[in-house]
Amino acid sequence: MLIDRYITKAQINSFLIVFVSLAGLTFVVDAFNNIEEFIAHAAEGGGLWRVLGRYYGFRLISFFDATSGVIALASAMFALSWLERHNELTALLAAGITRWRIARPAIFFAGFVALTAAANREVVLPQIRHALEGNAQDLAGDAWQPFEARYDHRTEILFRGKQWRRSDRLIEEPSLLLPPSMAGFAAQVDAAEGRWLPADETHPAGYLLAGVSEPAAIDSIPSLTLGGVTVIQTRQDADWMEPGSCFVASEVSFEQLIGSSNWSLYSSTPDLIRAIGNPAIGVTADVPLRVHARMVQPVLDLALTVLGLPLVVGPSRKGVFVAVGMSVALTALFLLTTLGCHALATSYVVSPSLGAWLPVMLLTPLAAWQAQPMWQ
Repeated sequence: MLIDRYITKAQINSFLIVFVSLAGLTFVVDAFNNIEEFIAHAAEGGGLWRVLGRYYGFRLISFFDATSGVIALASAMFALSWLERHNELTALLAAGITRWRIARPAIFFAGFVALTAAANREVVLPQIRHALEGNAQDLAGDAWQPFEARYDHRTEILFRGKQWRRSDRLIEEPSLLLPPSMAGFAAQVDAAEGRWLPADETHPAGYLLAGVSEPAAIDSIPSLTLGGVTVIQTRQDADWMEPGSCFVASEVSFEQLIGSSNWSLYSSTPDLIRAIGNPAIGVTADVPLRVHARMVQPVLDLALTVLGLPLVVGPSRKGVFVAVGMSVALTALFLLTTLGCHALATSYVVSPSLGAWLPVMLLTPLAAWQAQPMWQ
C-alpha cells in the first residue's frame, strides 16, 4: 500500500502539471490571437477577466475530454521515469517487487481517469453544450452565418434561408419548400424571419415564421394536418400567434438544422441514440460511430497507457528522454490508427460499429503483447 500511495501521488502531481501546462499553453496562444475580440466584448461581458474566465473555463472541461487519455499516459511516464532517475525503480526491483506491482498503481489511475472522462462526456458536457457554441469571433452569438439548406426527413420539408444567428435561434428570410403531399397548402412558405421554439403546452417543437409573404393571406388558410398530426399551424387554429405568422412543427432542433457539430459532439449517449431513431434528422454515419466510440473509449485510453508503461518499467527499459520520445511515437501511431478507422466508417467503407471497434481489435492485443514482459 505504501508503494501504491507513493506512485499514485507522484502520478497525480504529474497529471496536474501536464494538464495545466498543456491547457495553459493552448489557451494563452488562443487568447493572444483573439485578444481584440475579448476586449471588444469586455464591456457587456462584465470585464475582460470575467469574459476570459467564462470562455476558457468551459473549454477547460472540453479540453480534459479531448486529452485525458494522452495526459494519463504522459503522467504515468513522468512518474515512473522519476523513480528511474533517482534509482528508486532499481531499488524496488532489487527488493523483489515485480514490475507489474510497480506499474499497477499507474494502470489503476489511468482507469480512473478514463472513467472520469466518460462521466464527463455523459453528464457534464451535455449540460454546458450551449456555452461551448461559437468561438472568440462570436462571443455574444449575434454574428450572422450563412444558412445551408437542410431537410426535415419526416415531413420532407426543405428548409432554406439567407442566414442564421445563434443568440436567439433566428433564421433570416426562411423559405420552406413543401413536398407534393402538401401541395394543397402551398408550394412553399416564405417569411421575413423564423425562430426555433421548444415544445410547450400550445405547440410542439418547431419554427415560428413571422412576416409570411407566401402564401398570401396566411391567416385565412386552415392549418395543415397529415396523418392526424398538425404540420403547419395558422392563426385559424392557433390564436397565440401574431397576424401574418405560421408555425411549422419539426423534430429537427436549431443546432441540427444549421449543421452544428456541437449537438453530437457534446450530447449524451442516450440523446444520440434518440437522434438515430428520429426519422426527421436523417443522421449520417458519424452519429452511430460516436455512440460506439464512446463505449470503447475507456478501453482505448487504458490500452494507450499499457502500451507505454513497458518503456519505463519493462526489462529493456530506456532512458527518460528515449522513453518519452518513444511514447510520443506510440501515441501518434495510436491516434492515427483510431482516426483512420473512424474515417473508414464516415466514408461508408465499413459500418460505424466496425469503425469504432476496429481500433480495440487492433490496439488492445498490441498493448497486451507490449506489456507481456511486465507480467514475468
